[in-house]
Amino acid sequence: MMVNRVYADEHGESHFSEVELPLALNVPVQGIDPIHISPRIAATHIQFLTSAPALITGNWHPAPARQFAILLKGTLSVEVSNGQSRKLEPGSFLFVEDTTGKGHKNHLVNDEEVVLAFVPVPDGLKIQDLS
Repeated sequence: MMVNRVYADEHGESHFSEVELPLALNVPVQGIDPIHISPRIAATHIQFLTSAPALITGNWHPAPARQFAILLKGTLSVEVSNGQSRKLEPGSFLFVEDTTGKGHKNHLVNDEEVVLAFVPVPDGLKIQDLS
């Protein structure tokens, strides 16, 4: 499974990349047929954000923590400092780890309320090393 990632390089510029989150065919619970499952990823908590779209659009900012951002409702466009942008729709998720540098910027796509779930991960975790 491919995961969009936002990171900062050594000059503080933010970029997108894609990393593969490995999936293995496994039986998660007795009585369920095998399905593709990722490795367990340590997380400290989950946090939800709900906002009017006008409040989501803002200035450049770094991520407050290394975390998965899962868009539950609404549509966002996320721009990184090298000029690239990605449109996120409900069901999209993004791994943000640009906690230093210029960060990224969110853009208003429509007038729908935005609901996000954030799942921070430990600082030492590198999702690209899970495969």
